[in-house]
Amino acid sequence: MLKITDRFTRGLLAGIIAGVVTKPYDILAYYLNFSTFRWLDVAGIVIYGRRPLNAGEAVFATLSTWFFHALLGVIFVYLVQKLVSSANLFLKGWYFGVICWFLIYAIIILFKVPEISAIPLKTSVSNFIGASIWGLVLTAVLYRLEQPLDVT
Repeated sequence: MLKITDRFTRGLLAGIIAGVVTKPYDILAYYLNFSTFRWLDVAGIVIYGRRPLNAGEAVFATLSTWFFHALLGVIFVYLVQKLVSSANLFLKGWYFGVICWFLIYAIIILFKVPEISAIPLKTSVSNFIGASIWGLVLTAVLYRLEQPLDVT
C-alpha cells in the first residue's frame, strides 16, 4: 500500500490537479463570453506587464497559474491539518477557494492592475463559479491522496 504522507506534497499535487481540472471551465467561460478575462491573462499581466500575445506566452502563463494553484493547495493543507479539523472538509475546501478568489480580486483592485481593474458582474460570477469548482476539486483530490493506494 502506498500513501502520500507528506502534507506539502499532497497540497502541491492537489492544487495543481485542481488547477488543471478547472482550466477548461476558465477557457470555455472566456470564449463563450461569460468572462472578460482568463486567469492566464492575469498571470500574463503579472509576468509580462500585459496579456499574453502568443501561444508560447499563454502556455507559460498557464503553467504559472498552476504553480500558484499548487501554492494555494499547500496553504490549504497546512491550514486544515494544523489549525482546524478535517470535519466538513468539502465545505472548507469550497470556502477556501472562494476566499482566495475574493482576496485575488481585492489585490487586483487595490493595486489597480491594468486591463482588469474594472471587473464586470458576469466575470465576477464566472470566476466565483471557477473558484468554487477549484476548491471542491482540491478537496476531492486531497481526500483521495490521503486514502491508501493498493499498488500490488
